[in-house]
Amino acid sequence: MRLPSSSTAAAGLAAAVVLALGADPAVLVLLAAWRGLALLAPGRDGAGEGPWIRMALAFALAWRAPGWPAGALVAALLLEVAVARLAALAAARTGTALPGPDLYSLILAGGRASDAIAALAVAAMLLLPERLPLIASALAGLTAMGALARASVAVAVLRAARDEA
Repeated sequence: MRLPSSSTAAAGLAAAVVLALGADPAVLVLLAAWRGLALLAPGRDGAGEGPWIRMALAFALAWRAPGWPAGALVAALLLEVAVARLAALAAARTGTALPGPDLYSLILAGGRASDAIAALAVAAMLLLPERLPLIASALAGLTAMGALARASVAVAVLRAARDEA
């Protein structure tokens, strides 16, 4: 997992800062720029910068609308980062290749589209503020389920590699 360093990441981080400051129209424009730049980036096929921009958006949301839904979203994203790091460390130790983000599963379907889903969710929370708790908690639940599904896939692959040895 690498830290973001592109203009795509700059647009995403700017969206998070502006979200924390409460300028909703600017957030919507920056979210569109973030995802548009990701689609135009050569050789990336719309792939995201990892969970870093989503984490910044979740922290900005928690700053702006504190409460359990935003806290659950931050916790789910922290779980996602922790699972990815632990799985990568375990795979590196055993020399096993883990499946990438393009797994064919309902829970893991967010793979490459997870940043776009996050941008759409943030836009929906801004446009429908009365639905913010529902949208944030649903996104948190899906993120946590995806992280746990990835952890179980990693455990299964590592066990299979250990059993073959």
